[in-house]
Amino acid sequence: MVITQELDLSLTENLVPVVIHVKQFDHLGRKLLCSLYQDSTQITLPDGLMVNVTGTRPDGNVFQYDSDTDPDVVSVSGNTVSILLTEYMTASFGRVPVDVILADSSGVTLGCFSFLLRVEKAALENQVLTKGSYSSVAAAIAGCIVNCYVNDNGYLVIETEDTLMLTLTIDDNGILNMEYGG
Repeated sequence: MVITQELDLSLTENLVPVVIHVKQFDHLGRKLLCSLYQDSTQITLPDGLMVNVTGTRPDGNVFQYDSDTDPDVVSVSGNTVSILLTEYMTASFGRVPVDVILADSSGVTLGCFSFLLRVEKAALENQVLTKGSYSSVAAAIAGCIVNCYVNDNGYLVIETEDTLMLTLTIDDNGILNMEYGG
């Protein structure tokens, strides 16, 4: 399921960027449909329009997608620019300024607009656990187990790879405790 969010954006009036609230690790789950206006009139987008989307995440990493090389992420249909939010765009929580540049087929800039992604922090910092169901988390944990044995004191020991950053212990009452070390 993809959440579709329609935006009316002006290329000339009130150039304060629109704020779009999304969730950290949102992955191909939200599509922005941008209708563009000039002086309160919807503009007609020319054939052969190229769209370039760039942004900077709070961790300093940048992203860039364009309608020529990433048509699944950025596209033009009729008078609407479509932008599918990717996991990379939402990997860091905080404010993500995004610029969208419209250019003709020769690369001449025809216009630009901006919006701000407000990426809300995920409840867990571990993406596998954040996006998972019980069965997928159990499968991910099982896939990271490298050794399982009973130690000299009679306790079950589970050794895992560090990719999930989990610590599994069994207390004196035999209760399994799982701690996230992220």
